[in-house]
Amino acid sequence: MKSAAGKTRVVAQGKNAPKVARQLWRGLSRFNQETAGPFHYSRIVLTARGKRGTIVGGVILQSYWTETYVELLWLSERARRQGLGRELIQEAERRARRRGSRLIHLSTYSFQAPGFYEKLGFRRCGRISGSPKGATRYFYVKRL
Repeated sequence: MKSAAGKTRVVAQGKNAPKVARQLWRGLSRFNQETAGPFHYSRIVLTARGKRGTIVGGVILQSYWTETYVELLWLSERARRQGLGRELIQEAERRARRRGSRLIHLSTYSFQAPGFYEKLGFRRCGRISGSPKGATRYFYVKRL
């Protein structure tokens, strides 16, 4: 696809997509840091494990600047409704505070756990309806 100017074109990447994606991330990261200062980026994976060491759930966090993003929270069916989700989020908040984050944010779908996050003090700050069909994606934030 040619641009309106006719000199550049838009190309869908094939087998080199991972390499190109890294280049795009580097470009955006460089711009962001030049504009807003150092990221102080970290990624933390916390797991909940059963008696035999089997992973029954976990949370993935990305922290940058003064915020922490909950990339995902997952619990196996047998590990739900035992307080593990609350424990994982509370540990995520402790770690976020320790690194200097002033807020923690995430998204969840209407068929996942919006009520769970609201009980933990997260405030809904946005939504997108109809994707997937019949569902809503909610965005939440909590000041630390």
